[in-house]
Amino acid sequence: MTTRRDFIRTSGFLVVSASALPLELVAAQAAGPYPDPDFRQLDSWIVIRQDDTATFFVGKTDLGQGTGTAFRQIMADELDMPYEATSCVMGTTDVTVDQGGSGGSDALQTDGYPMRRVAAEARRVLLDMGSQRLGVPVGQLTVSGGVVSVTGDPSKRVTYGELIGGRRFNVTLTGANTDATTGVAKLKTTQELKIVGQSPQRYDIPPKVDGTAKWAVDAKVPGMVHARNVKPPIAGAKLVSVDESSVKGIPGFLRVVTRGNYVAVICEREEQAIRAARQVKVNWEKPAAAPFPSSENLFTYMRSATPTFSAPPVATGNAETAIAAAAKVVEADYEVPFQGHVSLGPAHALADPSNDQLTIYSNDMKSYGLRNGVAEFLKIPRDRVRVIWLEGSQAYGRTAADDAGFEAAFLAKEIGRPVRVQWMRNEETAWDTKGPAYTIKMRGGLDAQGNLVAYDYDARAADHNHLGYNEFDTVLIAQLANQRKAQPARGGAATPSDMYVVPNRRMAVHVVGLPLVWETPLRTGNLRDPNGPQVTFASESFIDEVAAAAGADPVQFRLKLLTASTADDSGFKRARSIAVVKAAADAFRWDTRPSPKKRDSGNILTGRGIAYAYRNQTVVAQIAEVEVNRRTGRVWVKRFVIAHDCGLIVNPEGLKRVVEGGTLHTLSRALHEETRFDTEKVTSVDWTSYPTLTHADTPERIDVVLVNGDPNPNRPDLPHYGAGETVCKPTMAAVANAIFDATGVRLRRVPFRDARVLAALKAANV
Repeated sequence: MTTRRDFIRTSGFLVVSASALPLELVAAQAAGPYPDPDFRQLDSWIVIRQDDTATFFVGKTDLGQGTGTAFRQIMADELDMPYEATSCVMGTTDVTVDQGGSGGSDALQTDGYPMRRVAAEARRVLLDMGSQRLGVPVGQLTVSGGVVSVTGDPSKRVTYGELIGGRRFNVTLTGANTDATTGVAKLKTTQELKIVGQSPQRYDIPPKVDGTAKWAVDAKVPGMVHARNVKPPIAGAKLVSVDESSVKGIPGFLRVVTRGNYVAVICEREEQAIRAARQVKVNWEKPAAAPFPSSENLFTYMRSATPTFSAPPVATGNAETAIAAAAKVVEADYEVPFQGHVSLGPAHALADPSNDQLTIYSNDMKSYGLRNGVAEFLKIPRDRVRVIWLEGSQAYGRTAADDAGFEAAFLAKEIGRPVRVQWMRNEETAWDTKGPAYTIKMRGGLDAQGNLVAYDYDARAADHNHLGYNEFDTVLIAQLANQRKAQPARGGAATPSDMYVVPNRRMAVHVVGLPLVWETPLRTGNLRDPNGPQVTFASESFIDEVAAAAGADPVQFRLKLLTASTADDSGFKRARSIAVVKAAADAFRWDTRPSPKKRDSGNILTGRGIAYAYRNQTVVAQIAEVEVNRRTGRVWVKRFVIAHDCGLIVNPEGLKRVVEGGTLHTLSRALHEETRFDTEKVTSVDWTSYPTLTHADTPERIDVVLVNGDPNPNRPDLPHYGAGETVCKPTMAAVANAIFDATGVRLRRVPFRDARVLAALKAANV
């Protein structure tokens, strides 16, 4: 049997990603079984061909952030090969080791190291081969650009392709798991790296620009049919009956499939399936009680409901006593609504049950989890299931890509034919998982000198049915088919991420459940930094409020809290926090003064605001410069300055684009995004009722300052940290603080839509 990996190994076909494979080649791959590639075999990670090109097999997925390019850089650097001669295949379960797919900004921070180690080991083995071929000790060899030569006599040379092209390394690695995978070779020091720190063009951009990129939505296989599902019109409704005769006359109609409260129609062509889903007559029984409060009453409900879970408070000193004795007390409540993923392209997947196997074509960010979950859900052996990852718009958290993959797999197994499922726009916006809503009460106490002596944080998150990735008993079809787990996940809430020194500090979190737990469009799942924007909106807005109450400059107030201790962690987050706050202020040319500024006399009010946070070991400070139209309420963020420290930078230009993209994503959430619902269903179901960022909202400038705030920035083992999500944390707060600086009006509820801002300005007589 010739596997796809054998084909790639022995051919001259230069693969740049799984999504670059011709779809006809993808569809023609051999039948299984599909055992897991052995992560302890060097050949599972690297293939070198006779033409001196190499392919790296990476168990991650690239969500449009250029991680594939970064992996090629770090591996080519350790291997001493030209970047241009390398390529990578990502996230396809039968040919790449299981590194869990993407999530948690861990691609470089965690998974970059085993990739570097296996590349370094390959270089060591190739040098040994070169020593035998050239007849000199390894210590007398030099390697550069994939060519091994004798030091001082470059005419004696041999290429990697000549040493091993088309053959296996047959080298066994060690390590308890993929993250610990290693060989004998040591990694290069930071100073020895040459490709790391450069900015080669991302390989995925040209085909996306010229239209040649192959996306998951483009996947096709012979005999494929199309399905659409029919969601309950009211959350919690029960299926009574389906009148199949209402759609039998549609050309190409094949079947109606039901399981519990799950309903799907299957037709030969996509437009036929869309018509059938709209036309089929389904009888639903309305639930006896309202499944949730309306969005207008959400925060009142959350503040009064009995929590389903409360974590023990994290406390230093005695915040309650210190607040009672404070010279000045500041109190504020903050609110962030449910917000959706609202991916540009609705959820989709294709499942092919041919040859008694199941192949799923998906852009799910965790292809290995999809494979495992589907195998459990359908009770199929894991080695009979594979997921071929292709790029697509579904990304950044626990999206409906999980659900679509399960639905396609279920329907394909049910009818014995390849089935492609795609959700409609209204389904995507209404039924995709939501970032949890938060209501956060904060209190602080200042002494007579304006020092923050007490800080109390009390958060409630509507996160009772928080869904993980590809859990076979919590995906939507499992909920509707009554194959769900006995108890919902407890969910969780988060606390602020900062290095501020406050002598008396208490942080408490609670989880609040809505009346309907299962089969609800208000199911929560990770949205880009799952809790960070909500929590940081409250915590960094509050620090600004306390600074204003103290009559202090917002930057200087933060620096005073950061420098009040020299204690630090192993990643030097305190030193790096101080560095990014200073770097952002310097780049912005921050004028030291308290907020708010003296109000402008015209219709356009201007101001600036800062916010800071960290995630894991990446630290960000962000300054927003805004214009607020006092006649319309429109907020325009004219400029962002972002200081960003993620340790060793692999691709500076790529990193800047990631920071810009994350900022724009969260700016959209700050200005526009809110899931709206009555007591029966989600009512924000399209781009009009759920608006997002437009070109008119785009800042005039986004200045990204890349910082290395490590106290020893030249150390040889400078780590590379994750950069995908940290910048999303401070954006809401930076914008809110800038609005306050411009207007003197404090906005404590997201989003800052025109009407809400205008009402606040009028209430304050601005």
